Amino acid sequence: MLLSNLDLLATAPGGVARLRELILTLAVQGKLVPQDQADEPASVLLKQIRAEKERLIAEGKIRRDKPLAEIAEEEKPFGLPEGWEWVRFSTLAGFENGDRGSNYPSRSNFVNQGVAFINAGHLVDERIDYTDMNYITSQNFDLLRSGKVQRGDILYCLRGSLGKFAQVHDDAPGAIASSLVIIRLTEKATASYAMQYLKSPLAASLIKRFDNGTAQPNLGAGDLAKFVVPLPPLSEQARIVTRVEELMRLCDALEAKGRLEAAQH
Repeated sequence: MLLSNLDLLATAPGGVARLRELILTLAVQGKLVPQDQADEPASVLLKQIRAEKERLIAEGKIRRDKPLAEIAEEEKPFGLPEGWEWVRFSTLAGFENGDRGSNYPSRSNFVNQGVAFINAGHLVDERIDYTDMNYITSQNFDLLRSGKVQRGDILYCLRGSLGKFAQVHDDAPGAIASSLVIIRLTEKATASYAMQYLKSPLAASLIKRFDNGTAQPNLGAGDLAKFVVPLPPLSEQARIVTRVEELMRLCDALEAKGRLEAAQH
């Protein structure tokens, strides 16, 4: 149905934007791709994630999470397909703020070359834009107690442009400004599915729920940890991501077609 009505859905004003939202909504509700009874259920994946976390705690690599409340029925905005599970975001990831102590770099610490010091303005189209990057010295970087990025991290905006994010795709050293938080997924969690979730209307609704309501929109890492995530089986996550990416490319083509037609009139 979705494919056959793409052009129809996209012709209305703002139609492509609404179409993108619909695609992501169907994705996290388990309605975008068919379920496969042969898939290992998400409950198996959760056991693997918990075992991984226990191992990392025993090795001293992470701290034990502060226990969060069980997900109440009223927190679940829709029913899930068989094999899916509702989880807190903290089940899938750890959250690390930047160093907000006396070692936090000020503008006077910025240099022309060095270690990237990444703020919300550097998150562009889900990637880190180094065009106007701020840099600090390696000495300043070494003094930081937290907020040092690793390959695969998702950098998420907690202030101002709430919900904007980008993934780290290289091994270059870098650190985050206080407006961001590092989302560091467990090895068993799928970053590509997590990012589709973060773009979804469900995640947007949770931002509104946890936003502190001050003049500048603001979240805390602890709020993000409480977000409820609909978790599919691992194999289905891969199918969902492939389908979403395919449909988003079609949306891109529809937008380009619309711009071309507008220019010709």
